[in-house]
Amino acid sequence: MSNVYYVGSEPLSFEGVERILTQNMKLELSLEVKERIQRCRDYLDHKIEQQEGPLYGITTGFGSLCNKNISPDELSTLQENLVKSHACSVGDAHTLCPTKIAP
Repeated sequence: MSNVYYVGSEPLSFEGVERILTQNMKLELSLEVKERIQRCRDYLDHKIEQQEGPLYGITTGFGSLCNKNISPDELSTLQENLVKSHACSVGDAHTLCPTKIAP
């Protein structure tokens, strides 16, 4: 049995989460998901090339910075900072999974 769980478009059950945690499975994107991500990226790249005006959150800042245009060489940094801002937290880091899996 493989120790990899391939994240796809199918729903994830509580049993599946429990198996991933208890078997310390590695997570990877399935080929289907990678292809879907690439199609979305290709669409956005094309849209950015064709669009004359701003695209909110793509070529602009967010929220109160929605009127700030982001230069093409800063777009990757914008997206990276967005992920970081949503991933930050406060408090001590957990060494073990703090979530109890219950049916």
